[in-house]
Amino acid sequence: MPLPFGLKAPSKGTLIFSSVAGAISGIIYTSNKNAEDARQRLTQSVSFLADRPCDVHEMPRKVLVYISAPPGDGLEKSRNWFREYVKPILVAGAVDYEIKEARSVGQIENSVIEEVVKRRRETEEVLKTAEKNQEQVDNEELSGFSNNPFASPQMKEMTKKKAEKVVDYDGILAIGRNAYREVLSGLSKGCDASLAAVSEEQKTPDGTTGEEEQTQQFEQTAVVPVTFDETEKIGLELQHQNEEKHFSLPSKLSPVMYIPHVNIIGWSNIPYRIWMWYFDNRRIENVGKYVVAAVLNHTRPVEDRDADLGQHEKKYWIGDEDVEELKKNDSPIVIDQRLIDKLSTYTTEDLP
Repeated sequence: MPLPFGLKAPSKGTLIFSSVAGAISGIIYTSNKNAEDARQRLTQSVSFLADRPCDVHEMPRKVLVYISAPPGDGLEKSRNWFREYVKPILVAGAVDYEIKEARSVGQIENSVIEEVVKRRRETEEVLKTAEKNQEQVDNEELSGFSNNPFASPQMKEMTKKKAEKVVDYDGILAIGRNAYREVLSGLSKGCDASLAAVSEEQKTPDGTTGEEEQTQQFEQTAVVPVTFDETEKIGLELQHQNEEKHFSLPSKLSPVMYIPHVNIIGWSNIPYRIWMWYFDNRRIENVGKYVVAAVLNHTRPVEDRDADLGQHEKKYWIGDEDVEELKKNDSPIVIDQRLIDKLSTYTTEDLP
């Protein structure tokens, strides 16, 4: 039976092409729609914070985000991961952020060490000032005369709060296992570093740094003949004394949060990559719940189970010999026991 208006029946090839194109379009639409719905549910769970009026003296919350290139791939993958799964929730919750990228191994650790040492110095200076003022107040009270403004309870409380406000960031988000490892390592080494360390720019009068002077002094005293047992004993005693002398904590340590980063690469994983692309909404929800916890500021003390996170990421560390060597030598992440009682993290356990 002829079609109206002079239309011709589509050929078999046209029907096949239309069916395939329609199926692909439907898959793309469904994937994007599910992903957008998942992202909208997460942003709506924190958007009330953006609508809440701030107090006159209240500052917006700010988190520090550390990212590094996943093994076997480039830094752009980590940037895209942040833009797709982390940034929308931070923006929806009116949480400011600062990103620090690591282009080589150890940069994140060094950055954390410098920040912790800086905070320790600030805390020490504030506490010394407070002790000096308190000593002056006590002396004046004993003499029966006091016109020092620090004598008032209000000023004492202000000094105490000032010592607690040396931390600018409300939290640290480490994207990926390697970034998380370097953050924890940097916190430990930063609290154990000497505050009297001299940078390369700060030379001594003879042109050497403080570190070089210490090395020279060690070489001069190392010529004293001692037995192996005595050397080992002295070394352990010096190490213990140095730890006792150098280790200190800033007034407050920001909560640390691990954000999963699974970088699926490799020809053999192409089917799984396509599967995960279609079900991107699941990945948005799995990663987004960590960010939601950080935005809502739901914290709990760090526990031993928070140490060796990100083991599932190693499955997709694929690349040259360096990547395989990194995967082979990847040791468990350990939290310094001297810090574990002072550290906190964001929790997702009480979220719906």
